[in-house]
Amino acid sequence: MLKKKKEDEKGKKIIGFTKPKKILFIKVKSKPIYGTEEQAVGMGLAMPKEEIAPQPTTEANPPQENAPEYTPPERSHAPTAVNEEQRIRAEGASNRLKEEIKSESSGKKKGGARPSGMKIYIERTASKQKGLESSLIEAGMKTTPYQFVKKMMIYALILAVIVAVVMAIIMINIEPRLVILGPLVGFAAYFAGFNKFLTYPKSRTKVAGKEVERDILFAARDIVISMRSGMPFYNAIVSVSTGYGAASREFARVVELVQLGMPIEQAMDEISAKSQSKTFKRLMLQASVSIKAGADIIGSLQEVVQEVTSDRVIELRRYGQRLNALAMFYMLFGVIFPSMGIAVAAILTTFISIITINGTILLLALVGIIFLQVIFLNIMRSSRPIFSM
Repeated sequence: MLKKKKEDEKGKKIIGFTKPKKILFIKVKSKPIYGTEEQAVGMGLAMPKEEIAPQPTTEANPPQENAPEYTPPERSHAPTAVNEEQRIRAEGASNRLKEEIKSESSGKKKGGARPSGMKIYIERTASKQKGLESSLIEAGMKTTPYQFVKKMMIYALILAVIVAVVMAIIMINIEPRLVILGPLVGFAAYFAGFNKFLTYPKSRTKVAGKEVERDILFAARDIVISMRSGMPFYNAIVSVSTGYGAASREFARVVELVQLGMPIEQAMDEISAKSQSKTFKRLMLQASVSIKAGADIIGSLQEVVQEVTSDRVIELRRYGQRLNALAMFYMLFGVIFPSMGIAVAAILTTFISIITINGTILLLALVGIIFLQVIFLNIMRSSRPIFSM
């Protein structure tokens, strides 16, 4: 068998060497790789003959007629020299090459510093927030999503530390064994506060939209009345660009774009696309379509005003129905349960010594009652319509 192997190797040449290995404490030296020239080209250890371009003849070195024919020297069986890239490819890629490939796939520039784990976490969190960049622009916040997420993370961390310290101090006075609740509550406060802070741009744009909704109906009625009296549509918009609060600011943005040379229908389409007010979008869309189609703008705007008025009447009735249920829950959990619960607990502790009611327990109960009051007031305030009829 060995004799046959040696006979096969005689007809081949050395095209490379194997990678040295280490098995436990035994080192295995590299062995020569025998093969033909085609195998060397397939393994990337040599270039094919077709790719080797012949050197062009110049006038300085013209071919000689009587010159002897050039015969290439015979190749020896010595190992061919390969460059670093070919050697790494033959050995199955080294660790350095793997790191470069990994860094290139992750988008990192070659030679740049490797990003930290915190930076990667912030970038992933910012990418998961859909519409964050557009919300920042609409809210007028001149910052990038990465910087915003980083700032909100710092605020949430400060909030978590404050909550953890306060909770730990309270637990030390009540029960020292429950001091571990301080870090746990702080950990929960961090995630709750961080998720709440991330929604700040969206909530801010919604508040801006509600401010526009408060006076947009009065401005629309003013436009209709002005146009019925013979005023052009653009002049009617200019007249309502002041005096109607946040709604006037939206119309002022339309007037500004028109003064810069943009057609009025295009200006209305651009401003309405960025606005958070549904009523303003409906008015501008109807006016833009009427101008493009050459229809009556007054009739179109009047129909929109009537539809918005009827929708708001229905919403006010729904709010009255919701308010009855909220008032019942408020009386139960905000008034009856705290007062009756403290009284019943004080009576039971005189017979069963489960817990001793002292000043600290009463102080915690007061804090809990105030917290419930704030929650109910925020629910009632958020569900209340802010528009005017």
